[in-house]
Amino acid sequence: MKKIALYSALLVFVLLISNTVGYGMTQKDGSKNTKIYTIFFDQGTYLGGGNKLLESKNFTTNKKLLNKLRNKCNGIDFIAKDMANSNISIKKVYSELESSKENIDGVLLIGDIHGEYRLAFTGLPTIVVYNLFSSLHTPYKLYATGKEENSIFLGGPDYKNGKILPAELDRGNITASAEGMFEDLVYKIKLIQTIKKLKESRILRVSPRPYFSIDNYHGHDNQKYWPKDHNERYARTLKEKLGIEIVTVNPEEFYAAYKETNTKEAEKIAEKWIEGAQKVIAAKSEIIKNARAYLAFDALREKYNCTAVSTVMRSLTGSGDVKDRFFPGLGLECGFKTRGIQATCQDHINMTVTEIAGYFLTGKPSMLGDLMIDRYNSTAILTHCGAPINPYGDERRVPYIIKSHAQSPVRDTKKPGSATALDVKWPVGEPVTYWMFNVLNNKIGVFTGKTVDADRLYKHLDLIACRTKVIAKVDNIKAVQEHQSPDEYGIHRIATLGDLREKIKDLAILIGFDVIETDR
Repeated sequence: MKKIALYSALLVFVLLISNTVGYGMTQKDGSKNTKIYTIFFDQGTYLGGGNKLLESKNFTTNKKLLNKLRNKCNGIDFIAKDMANSNISIKKVYSELESSKENIDGVLLIGDIHGEYRLAFTGLPTIVVYNLFSSLHTPYKLYATGKEENSIFLGGPDYKNGKILPAELDRGNITASAEGMFEDLVYKIKLIQTIKKLKESRILRVSPRPYFSIDNYHGHDNQKYWPKDHNERYARTLKEKLGIEIVTVNPEEFYAAYKETNTKEAEKIAEKWIEGAQKVIAAKSEIIKNARAYLAFDALREKYNCTAVSTVMRSLTGSGDVKDRFFPGLGLECGFKTRGIQATCQDHINMTVTEIAGYFLTGKPSMLGDLMIDRYNSTAILTHCGAPINPYGDERRVPYIIKSHAQSPVRDTKKPGSATALDVKWPVGEPVTYWMFNVLNNKIGVFTGKTVDADRLYKHLDLIACRTKVIAKVDNIKAVQEHQSPDEYGIHRIATLGDLREKIKDLAILIGFDVIETDR
């Protein structure tokens, strides 16, 4: 027993002080920790007068900084190389980094990089940190653009694949902003963790339709047609760029899973949804049917080891009968999203990807909807038959009414097939971000606004389009409308509470996507 205790203590000691740390720790959910290759190039200050500063008790040494980062960044392993306190060469570090890229999630470069710019251009998400009063040697233009058009020096590589974010630290605690700088660095490091989570995502796709997102491109030119390899090309591109996989399941497997669901369990789930509602207009039998469908989707999700769901199923049996009609939104919003599992209706994979990224970025679920523009009132209108009832991502719930579905042929009745939909009342006066990934074109579109009371601005909303409307005032709605292009971007967008513009732009840099700010 003494030997075991001694070994455990020694292991903890090594983890705390080692200059080279690369242990593949595992989190509670079974996923591996995010690994970030970390290089300290110097002691953390400009030595043209900073020797006394280094000796100060207030100075954050490399060792102190590494420990602070470990304490703040749960689930992250820092594989640390301290060039200031070792004899290891830059050449050896670069060689090690290049050879281990497949097992590394990101790179953190701290201090004066000493002209070894190539360390920032590995193709991995990279954060370059300069220490306050020692930033004069840092080539920010090169990091931002990959180019130095007017360099007076000859030779050198043509740098590509830069995915670089800058950060700043006040290691001497000279300013009141020192802690803010540190928190900003922690935020940027956690973006790399977000990217790793994206790579671990698998989307369960259940659809009878031949192409991904077929409903998203309504309004396309009738002289155009779908590329035959669209699904294969999209799935391959998504995997290459973000690491997300798509698992397609045929409708027959869903019908079989539905038959196998436990009706008693579905009734308990339906009761929970009913109890949480402000009002219920839909038939209870239709709510139970939706709960059974939710259980079927969840069984398939677990069977195929998926972390998200995208579906456009409209029948429980494939019979085509109205009595078997259903729409999955109630289970997706009240079931999956309240559990932190992102799920979207209509099989719009770009939108599903956006919802997954939004959740990892903010901890908040998002709403998928059809985007409409009202230029006269400067509003962006998002409408669908449902939205998250937990848009803050915590235990808070917003008011919702369970109704029949707007697209049901027996809408506003309690007949079989009237189905279910959610009329969700999102908070008013809150900043909101409308955005979407365009995976094939390497773009993210984004604009922001502030939610308004839709019922005050528009009358008879329940008679128009879908059941839920999230409406926001937008400063430059004209620019947003001028970016409308169904053939390029489709007719749907995602709404997430909060102004996420800067976070999305930072994330885009680290994954190599371009951002289109459609309101600017």
